[in-house]
Amino acid sequence: MGLISVPVDPVPSRTKIDLQLHRPYRTWLGFGRLRCDWCGDRWGDHGCTVRESAARLFLYTATASQRAAALDSGEITTTDLKLHRHARPHSRTPARHRRRKPRPYPTPPNPLAALRLELEAATR
Repeated sequence: MGLISVPVDPVPSRTKIDLQLHRPYRTWLGFGRLRCDWCGDRWGDHGCTVRESAARLFLYTATASQRAAALDSGEITTTDLKLHRHARPHSRTPARHRRRKPRPYPTPPNPLAALRLELEAATR
């Protein structure tokens, strides 16, 4: 019965680990571009790609008090709070979900398919 009273953290532990591991550093003796210290990826507005996905998952699963504590400790920034994707009801369908348009010209018959049919008929 003691395990029932243990509080469960809704935030996955790997997101907290990724937020702490992936930190920026400057290349070329401190004068170059920002890169991730852990994975070596390019450092953008929200960090490297792994940190960005970890911050997004943290924002989806964390409570308001956890978000405030992470902001105070510096694990996430105010720009990370804008990572939350809002549902857009009237957005267009992305290109990968649209049906492909039919070709404007007729497709010629496949000569190999006709040859295969002839071979099947000859072997019978």
